[in-house]
Amino acid sequence: MSISWTVYLLVCIIVSNSFAHKSLEDIKYSGALTDLNHRVTHGLQWKTKSAQDLSVLTKNSSEDLMRVVVFNATQCPSLFPSLHSEVASYQKAVDQIVATTLNGIFKGATFGNLSEFVDNFSNRLSGTQELEDAIDYVANQMRNFGYVNVHTEKVRNVPAWKRVFEEAQILTPKRKDLSILGLGSTANTLPLGLVKEALVFNSYSELIANQLKVRGKIVVCNFGGPSGFPLDTIDNGYAEAVTSGALAMLYRSAATFSLYSPHARRANVYYTDGVKKVPIAFLTLEDADLLSRIYARGQKITIYLKINDINGTKSSRNLIGDIVGREKPEEVIVVAGHMDSWDVGQGAQDDGFAIYLALLGTNVLKSLNFIPRRTIRTALWTAEEYGYLGSSAYIKSHRSELDKVKVALEADYGCLASTGLIFNGKKKLGCVLNQILQMLGTSVNYGLVVQANMYSSDLNNFEDAGVPVVSLNGDDGRYFYFHHTHADTMTGFYRSRFIKSTSFLR
Repeated sequence: MSISWTVYLLVCIIVSNSFAHKSLEDIKYSGALTDLNHRVTHGLQWKTKSAQDLSVLTKNSSEDLMRVVVFNATQCPSLFPSLHSEVASYQKAVDQIVATTLNGIFKGATFGNLSEFVDNFSNRLSGTQELEDAIDYVANQMRNFGYVNVHTEKVRNVPAWKRVFEEAQILTPKRKDLSILGLGSTANTLPLGLVKEALVFNSYSELIANQLKVRGKIVVCNFGGPSGFPLDTIDNGYAEAVTSGALAMLYRSAATFSLYSPHARRANVYYTDGVKKVPIAFLTLEDADLLSRIYARGQKITIYLKINDINGTKSSRNLIGDIVGREKPEEVIVVAGHMDSWDVGQGAQDDGFAIYLALLGTNVLKSLNFIPRRTIRTALWTAEEYGYLGSSAYIKSHRSELDKVKVALEADYGCLASTGLIFNGKKKLGCVLNQILQMLGTSVNYGLVVQANMYSSDLNNFEDAGVPVVSLNGDDGRYFYFHHTHADTMTGFYRSRFIKSTSFLR
């Protein structure tokens, strides 16, 4: 296991004591689906190297205001002296967990279990048998690990899109195959494909200035992604190009680094009501730049594009299991991840590792005979990749019980390094998280505690329901080397760093 796991366990044990059921009081938000963590990650990666105060304000529209602040814990001991003393009393438990996960019987357990899982169940896209078989596999593991009340809950009408045939090629001025990945639930071309002149634009403003020229053309957008934030789709040009007659859109991948690896982005982005759906696919960074250079020379570009994928809907399932608390079993700490993954790579970073943070974390507790005060509920969602559908279904069906959920934890931002924790809740919660990190000792790299008002994970749904939330930030700046590409495999982890990072989570 790893040091990331240590914090996950400690949060389960310690954080569950006494936190009010309320979101951050001074933050207003609309609940928009944003990529907050990636903004946090890159803000910390490039703007701060220590726990100095950091404020980042990003306005997506007139209503969507996102705020990220590195938590200032200097006054915590004086503000909450009794709580500070209580948390400090867990130092022996902290030391035991760190020792057990880094050097004891659980050393390497996360890596081993995760690799076996993703080697057998990769491409766990919603609506596939691969995902449903993976759910059954993990359910059996949960029972073997001592969970009780292990069960699945049906989630109806999840997308069942399947990538079948996608091909693209430059025909003029020189033939060259293009490596592409279609948008999830993309519209198809006609069965024989599409052969059209392509126009290339390097910015949104450039596209708008030439909007009337795109009729009957394939539009190549060599902008977006790493120039702002990897998954942003603001000013993407789709509606403007398509309403002006564009027949297909090829976008630069959202990857921040590429070895000829296209990035599939997310599903169902770009399409909006009232705008025709045309085929959308993503180019490698290399091919997007190549097309831009050719176009800048004034050479005419002709592209062949063929996409024939399958769209549909099916039912899927959330997976739930409990470790019952000893004193207040009716009160719940949710520890979550998502079972589904994208259809490229193995889904190791996104989000296989979170499954085993949760399962093996509870195993560490049991091995040390640490029985939590409140019930720890491991919840593994389906259809996260299509807009958090599994957690939305859980919130809807369990709404009457949400006042018993004291905090929800999730890891869905990779496990490349222990760069800290992100939370939304009262100051008392931030104080406890900061103290937990400090208790890990100098041998553990644990990062910063960051206070935020928006996420890009299933925690959005809990946050909107008023539940305090905590997320691992496991990105060392390389997450979008792998995310939603063929490279999201076990090879993307540095094994030694992974062991330390997952111990931190526990």
